[in-house]
Amino acid sequence: MYNDYSTIDSTASGVLGGALAGMAMFAIVLIFICLAICVLQIIATWKILKKANKPGWGAIIPIYNQYLLCQVAGVNPWWILIICLCPIANLIPILGSIAAMAASIYFAILLYVSLARSFGKEDGFAVGLILLNPIFSCILGFGSSQYVGPKPMKDIIFKNNDNMQSNSSPMNQAPVNPTPMNPTPMNQDPNVGTQASTESNTKFCTSCGSQIDANTRFCPNCGKETN
Repeated sequence: MYNDYSTIDSTASGVLGGALAGMAMFAIVLIFICLAICVLQIIATWKILKKANKPGWGAIIPIYNQYLLCQVAGVNPWWILIICLCPIANLIPILGSIAAMAASIYFAILLYVSLARSFGKEDGFAVGLILLNPIFSCILGFGSSQYVGPKPMKDIIFKNNDNMQSNSSPMNQAPVNPTPMNPTPMNQDPNVGTQASTESNTKFCTSCGSQIDANTRFCPNCGKETN
């Protein structure tokens, strides 16, 4: 019985070549999508930093962009060092990986909840920043929301974020000197003093009752001598 192995080999090669071409095309499309998402993320972060009066170009520098976001949100920037050291914790079997994952998740929640509050958003908006960060970052950067100052979420590790929030509160600002009070009472007629002074320099004639100067000896109206 004769088998055409060359036909089988060519068919298999064609199928394998088509599969490899499809995988290569999928990989190229996936790379372009990832690049587009990265560019969109950088632009959105740039806009967010500009709203908070931070250098927008910092969005293109890794680690530094996270440092700027921590400043905007009032989160302790030492968390960035902890996250950078998390891969070392993965060297410890099981417990190290769990600790590194827990630290990364907690930092993401801390940063994005604080960031949402710093722009006057509810905590539900922070869920979108965590799960769909590029989309919600664009909403935050290009939307109408304004930066209201650092409003950090309570940190269970570093406690100085509460101090940062309290220092930014208007209640802790130096009180403005009040306007000096007018020494003249509000209900007092300003002409009263002048009137009293005028009355002290005049007198009345005992004969005709005319008002004359206090230093006048004879009344200019009746000619009688005044007392």
